[in-house]
Amino acid sequence: MSATGRPLDIGIDLDRHTLLRSSDRDEILAAVSGVLRPHGFRAPDRSGASCLLQHVSVGEVSATRLRYGQRAVIDSEPLRVCYLVSLPLAGSATYRHGGQTVTADPRTATVLSPHEPFRIDMGSGYDQLIVRIDRRVMERARDARVGAPDEEPLRFKLAIGTGSAQWSVWAPAVQALLGSDEFLTRVQRSPRMGVHLEWLLASALLEAQPSTAADAAGDAASPLFVRRAEEYIHARFAEPITVSDIADHARISTRSLYAGFKEHRGVSPMALVRRLRLERVRHELLTTTSGTATVTEIAFRWGFGHLGEFSAAYRQRFGETPSATLSRTVRDGMG
Repeated sequence: MSATGRPLDIGIDLDRHTLLRSSDRDEILAAVSGVLRPHGFRAPDRSGASCLLQHVSVGEVSATRLRYGQRAVIDSEPLRVCYLVSLPLAGSATYRHGGQTVTADPRTATVLSPHEPFRIDMGSGYDQLIVRIDRRVMERARDARVGAPDEEPLRFKLAIGTGSAQWSVWAPAVQALLGSDEFLTRVQRSPRMGVHLEWLLASALLEAQPSTAADAAGDAASPLFVRRAEEYIHARFAEPITVSDIADHARISTRSLYAGFKEHRGVSPMALVRRLRLERVRHELLTTTSGTATVTEIAFRWGFGHLGEFSAAYRQRFGETPSATLSRTVRDGMG
């Protein structure tokens, strides 16, 4: 759907990304849970249950087309690890989440936050595109927007109208993910491009949809240049950026940048860059499925140029060497 409520111009061939076409209830539950999260699934007519599941992912974000042929009900515990934005393509469903009830259809999308359980009662033929954003990505974008780490849960209003001004902010970000197979392949092969896309989707959702972050941003005490620098760092930390690059973007001297970060963040700008890089290396070392992946390759990919300094920083932060993390991941995968 576009800003005026018309369908999104999905340029990729979703049929190439089909994970499941099935009428087996257990198979449906296993497949959908693996892509999104475990949930309770009920189809009133067990023999009539059917599902089409198509899925693409880039880093910590993904898009999933999910269509149930018959009426179905999903009862789920809190998502905990992610936000789900459901963009109805056809049919309708009733969402109950966080004390709110919304009828979703091609005119009304929904945003599920990780903190409360939810129930979805889907009519026959309900067809939806679900954008999943990792909770950590959303919270980092929220913290940069607000200007300080925020321990309060980030919650969004449930409904978003697809003909609204808010939708005109969110839809182009989704379009960037689904615009073409060529771009999707390119961004999947480039972790740095993936980070940019994650940041785009998270920032666009924060900009488009009312949330608790909007209230906190109004009370932000941090200077604009600090928030501007943080946004730049979160978007480009995998690149070979320098403190001068950050200061130029924030339109401030390097001396003032250091002083502002020390006063309002308690760390230097480059310490924040290093922390974000370490978190990404850690995540990749813990989740890699490649038997040929090396610590050196992964460290370079996320912007570390000096392996000795990287290894020392990694051990200090996570209590083990990066090679120990990778060895455990490979060993567990073989088991």
